[in-house]
Amino acid sequence: MKEPVLLIKLGGSSITDKAIPYKVREGVIRRLAREIKKADSKSSLIISHGSGSFGHTSASKYGGKKGYKSLLGIATVSVDAGRINQIVTDIFVEEGLPVISLSPSSMIVAQSGEIFNHFFEVVEELLNQDLMPIVYGDVIWDKKWKSTIFSGERTLNLIAQYLPRKGYKVDKVIQVGETDGVIDQNGKTIPMINKKNWEKVRKNIFPTTKLDVTGGMVHKVEEALDLATKKIETLLISDRQNNLLNAIIRGSIKGTIIDK
Repeated sequence: MKEPVLLIKLGGSSITDKAIPYKVREGVIRRLAREIKKADSKSSLIISHGSGSFGHTSASKYGGKKGYKSLLGIATVSVDAGRINQIVTDIFVEEGLPVISLSPSSMIVAQSGEIFNHFFEVVEELLNQDLMPIVYGDVIWDKKWKSTIFSGERTLNLIAQYLPRKGYKVDKVIQVGETDGVIDQNGKTIPMINKKNWEKVRKNIFPTTKLDVTGGMVHKVEEALDLATKKIETLLISDRQNNLLNAIIRGSIKGTIIDK
């Protein structure tokens, strides 16, 4: 029987400083890697991360979400997405985690912003070899728009839906960000979001002012609600010390659960 799979998304606002272009939070990345290693999960792991102040900076200038302004511009967006991924991958390997970087742009083709085709068999093969796939927010080539951008959540969502068809049980998704889950206008954590309360909750989410071409917290929640229809739960937590560790080993954790 195949091991269950745990999916972990590291937010771009955690691993970079979104207020400063191309500013890496190396200490945070290294600590999160150590927490993952210390947790010694019995599940297979897939890691995803955001592009933060790398891809979002160049995408806001050159486009990519629905086409692009120039060939060199979109090449720059692709390079920036790959640069932050290389940094994260290097740190994880240094910390003893057998991560293998997979570029979403080489596995996914879109049409009008939606998935058209994919090659996720490589993810399955890495899991079979006890390796740890790591994907990221990336430019995706689009048959109608020329390009679109899939966030780290979007690609993780697609992989999470693919795996059960191949006999894997997806344990859950843990999303790590700056805040204790989804925060309301009063600065309080919203403990549970589901299809029934989403429209009411959505109006009360604390707005983000940071650069994000993929839609920010609303996008994260909507991707998680989509997964919930497939019976996959998402937990949104902050990147504070040992939060990720506790979430993996099912310790007490403050955050937002998104379920059906």
